[in-house]
Amino acid sequence: MEFKIKTMDNTLSVTGIANVHFFDFDKNTVTEFDKHPFYELVYVSSGELEVASDNYNGKLNKNMMIIHSLNEKHSLSCYETQKTTVIIIGFTCEGFKSEYFSKAPILLSESNIKKLAEIVKEGRNVFMPPHNVPVYNMKKNKSQPFASEQLLKILLEYFLLSIMRELLGKQNTVDKSSLYTFNVSELIGYLDDKYKEKITLKELAFLFNTNRTTLCKEFKKATQTTILDYVANKKLLDAQNLIKTTGKTFTEISEELNFESVHYFTRFFTKHVGISPKKYRKQN
Repeated sequence: MEFKIKTMDNTLSVTGIANVHFFDFDKNTVTEFDKHPFYELVYVSSGELEVASDNYNGKLNKNMMIIHSLNEKHSLSCYETQKTTVIIIGFTCEGFKSEYFSKAPILLSESNIKKLAEIVKEGRNVFMPPHNVPVYNMKKNKSQPFASEQLLKILLEYFLLSIMRELLGKQNTVDKSSLYTFNVSELIGYLDDKYKEKITLKELAFLFNTNRTTLCKEFKKATQTTILDYVANKKLLDAQNLIKTTGKTFTEISEELNFESVHYFTRFFTKHVGISPKKYRKQN
């Protein structure tokens, strides 16, 4: 008996990704009107945004998302008393029905928020920092984990297909067993890989589908240290090794470890080691 192979329908296909950002809008921030030859997903993780566009004018509250159509003029404003945290993803996609998502915001289900978090995680593997500020030309990482770009494409396609299916009413149930899961070992592995980058507790809580209190409590229970101290210790060990084994300047080391400035790096090093980087290099 001969098996018959069936061809599979390709409902939509992501053909390119311009950026994957997770950052804060400062209060009283207003962006200029802009348009792009790609779709732009805007999701509010916390706070509130005002959206002005060709298709929609109004608010975007927590856990709400809108996707601007190709070449749609749009602007974002933040008038909150506190910062507003947003995810912005620019992409091109064949077969995507943007008219369902550009005319009004939608409230994401918990399962789709989790899918969005996986996209942000994989975006950090594909693109070089900074991820927390708008960049018009994000550079690709030269040393990516295996198949990162394809996985990012698949994750984004999975997310888009899921929200389209939900919106079209073809999915009536949510797998609640997959919600609010938090794996400390996964977080530790993520920090071991990304500790040199600028990343906030707020972002980690989103990426690992929990809140800041649970994030910090469970991490400390498992490691006997805080997340900030864990990251600081890894940076310190790197700094000591670079000072001892390379001829890099302190400015170069500071930039490699993503410190705000060489002065901040010097204060950090001196506080934790007890002597300045200069004295440490002389002694070693």
